[in-house]
Amino acid sequence: MKDKVYVIDTSGFIAQVEFRDGATVTVPGVVDEIMDSTSRLRFDLLKDAGLRVELPDGACREKVRSAAITTGDASVLSVTDVDILAKALEMKSGYGVILVTDDYAIQNVAANLGIEYMTAATSGIRKKVVWELKCTGCGNVVESGKAMKSGKAVVSGKAMKLGKAMVSGNVVESAIECPICGSGVRRRRVKR
Repeated sequence: MKDKVYVIDTSGFIAQVEFRDGATVTVPGVVDEIMDSTSRLRFDLLKDAGLRVELPDGACREKVRSAAITTGDASVLSVTDVDILAKALEMKSGYGVILVTDDYAIQNVAANLGIEYMTAATSGIRKKVVWELKCTGCGNVVESGKAMKSGKAVVSGKAMKLGKAMVSGNVVESAIECPICGSGVRRRRVKR
C-alpha cells in the first residue's frame, strides 16, 4: 500500500482540515495566498509537523496545462492552480495522493488526470465538465490555450478577483478578448 500524501490548496488551510493519517505538501504560491492569521497559524502548525513546500517539475506542469486546455479550464487556472495540480500529478506515481481543494476548475482537471481529490468546505463537482470560450460578438470559439497565449488575454481567475469577471449560472463573463473581433468571450459548458 502506498503512503498517503495530502497536496493542499489554500482552501485546506482556510477550512482548517485535519491531516492525521498522511504526509502534507503544498506549493510556494499557496503559501503566498494565505492572508488571514488563522490560516497562517494553521500553515505554521502543519509546517512544524512536517509540511513540505515544493515546486512541481516542469513536465508535470505541461501535462496539467494540456489537460486544462482539453477540459476548457485553462482560462481560469492561475499559476498556483497549475502548480498545485502538477505537484499532485508528480507525486501520484509514488504515493496515494489526495488533492485538497475547493476550486471547481482544479477538481475538474484533477478528475480528468485521474488525481483523487477531496474538498475542504464545499460539496465539490458532481461530474467532469468540458468548457469552451465563445465570442459574444462574432460567435467564434476561442481555443483555451490560444486565449492564454494571445497577449490580449487576462486570466479569468485573476479577473474575478479584480471584479472584471461576472459569473452567471454556468457562464463566466471574462476579460479575455476574441482574437478575431476583439469582443469579450464567455466560458460555457459544452453539451454532450
